[in-house]
Amino acid sequence: MSSIILEEVFVSYINKFSMLFFFILLVTSCENLNNNTGNPIEEAKTGKVTFVNESSYKLKVHLNSFSGPVVVEFMNNEFTKTVDVRISDTHGFGTTFSIEYLYRINDIFDADSGEVLASGFDFNMQPNIVIEENKKYTLQIPNPTNLEFRSSFIKLYNTHNIPIELRDFGKILRQAGNNNIPISPGKTGVYILNEIPVDGEYVYKDYRVVSTIEETIIPDFTAKNAFIYSFIFNGNSVVQSGLPQSILFK
Repeated sequence: MSSIILEEVFVSYINKFSMLFFFILLVTSCENLNNNTGNPIEEAKTGKVTFVNESSYKLKVHLNSFSGPVVVEFMNNEFTKTVDVRISDTHGFGTTFSIEYLYRINDIFDADSGEVLASGFDFNMQPNIVIEENKKYTLQIPNPTNLEFRSSFIKLYNTHNIPIELRDFGKILRQAGNNNIPISPGKTGVYILNEIPVDGEYVYKDYRVVSTIEETIIPDFTAKNAFIYSFIFNGNSVVQSGLPQSILFK
């Protein structure tokens, strides 16, 4: 093939590519213009739901299921909150709200450990509302009747004269209530245990207390949901303190 023909083919490809690039650029520019000026993105249709906390707990209200996104929280001395919620589907099934009750477990020990909250779920507390556009609804949340806790905690009291850390297979753990790492002398650290199956138990191994460069192994312990497991570190060893304490609720 002669050089002239090759040059013509090359020029032809360049022209086609240039036209395609110009077309894509034109379409993109038009879409951006429509989104920014002429045709704004359509907003979700919503109704207003007023949640009333009539319980004695702090709350998180989840959308659709207990693992769904949080719609509203009652974390302080709050009793009523109103939020916009997307309208229900057109099949009449409505919108489900799942209530997570939060119970403070450390009112009776070391205030410096912060506010440690245990999550409780009542599967009877999943109210359903058919939400229509621009309408108002009120959802009253009472105390639970059958609360189940899906986690447990380990409580470690440091009677040694230097700060200590709790580690799991070398991983430094943070305290559940105040997010601190070390436990100061004479103080208590509380840590959540998340690995326990819903209806089973889990054996915790290789938990270690670390002070400066020394490590002390915590004896293996088997944990079930809804309990607090207490240990004491005296500078030389870690011993379990008493029987596991049930997470009480009101």
